[in-house]
Amino acid sequence: MVSFPRLFAPLIATAALSSCAVAQEGPVGTENMVLIPGGTFSMGGDPGLMDGGSQSHGTSYPIHDVTVDAFWMDETEVTNRQFAAFTEATGYVTLAEKPLPADIAAALQQTAAANIKTLRSMAARTEGEERQEILAAIKRIEQASAVTPTAGSIIFAEPQATLHSPNDVTQWWRIEPAATWRAPDGPGSDWRDRPDHPVVNVTRDDAAAYAAWVGKRLPTEAEWERAARGGLDRQPYVWGDAFSPQGEGIWMANIWQGPWPYENTGKDGFVTTAPVRSFPPNAYGLYDISGNVWEIVADRYHPGTYAMRTDGVKNPTGPDPASLTSLRQRVPTYVTRGGSFLCSDNWCRGYQPGSRQALENDSPAHHTGFRCVKDAE
Repeated sequence: MVSFPRLFAPLIATAALSSCAVAQEGPVGTENMVLIPGGTFSMGGDPGLMDGGSQSHGTSYPIHDVTVDAFWMDETEVTNRQFAAFTEATGYVTLAEKPLPADIAAALQQTAAANIKTLRSMAARTEGEERQEILAAIKRIEQASAVTPTAGSIIFAEPQATLHSPNDVTQWWRIEPAATWRAPDGPGSDWRDRPDHPVVNVTRDDAAAYAAWVGKRLPTEAEWERAARGGLDRQPYVWGDAFSPQGEGIWMANIWQGPWPYENTGKDGFVTTAPVRSFPPNAYGLYDISGNVWEIVADRYHPGTYAMRTDGVKNPTGPDPASLTSLRQRVPTYVTRGGSFLCSDNWCRGYQPGSRQALENDSPAHHTGFRCVKDAE
């Protein structure tokens, strides 16, 4: 889940404020939004995860104080129904529905060819299980770099064999050209069968276009975490300090249950996305701010953002543009927050409020969506 380079290019290269839980009546355009109070909070990380144990917490430190002004936030993630209204009214076409640009396709095929050549040379010098793993990697590269009619999206697929590397995400992710917001899981799926599920397979640009159409914007990373924590001070979950506060088997968020990444048992009632409002809201009245889908925010991604930030900063908007230059990101890369139905205790713990991930702007995925905010007047 980390960043999803288009066709996996880099990988192939190697309670406290519960009174706020009811939506306040506000200005026109804030229907189904809640007012998040301004204030100072401790941003970053979650208890016990600084030294590892969560793939999505590696860049979430140091913990630091941040102040944000009050703002309005959508109660839920933007749904398929809402996004459909946007595309019908504007004719907007998402990146996943468009042909992959010729220059990007050519560059990726060139990279793939070079790496396949290297892997074949390695395979010729090995045998047994190691050779089979290399051949399997070659097959994945060939499939991922094939020219397709549309850019498509990245879809999770449970691996059928033992993982040869716990960090090679190509073992459980695949490019599906037919996967778009209209067909969330690819062929045979249809958004009209799940109108109240969060829209997925969108990029930051797609999300920003929708937000502008409804007179809103994407939240900053600091605003998102302020809202997610719900006024609770340094709690491990958006609902408090206990994983199952309502009792064993009563789930608070749509996340992964079962052996990762082989089987999601769906004990929480869902294997992929859930309709919004299927789980309890946090203290500010926000639904699915933990789990369901990762949420794209406005900030560009830099692994050292928190380390570069001045403690006590007000309304931060992401890393300094100059610091991004040194990263040489292939395409603009943005932060996602909140975790998804694929987050498990033994992989990413993305459903905890201090987690953060990166999403490249040409790599939509079927576990990533967004919600909007609006400035308080």
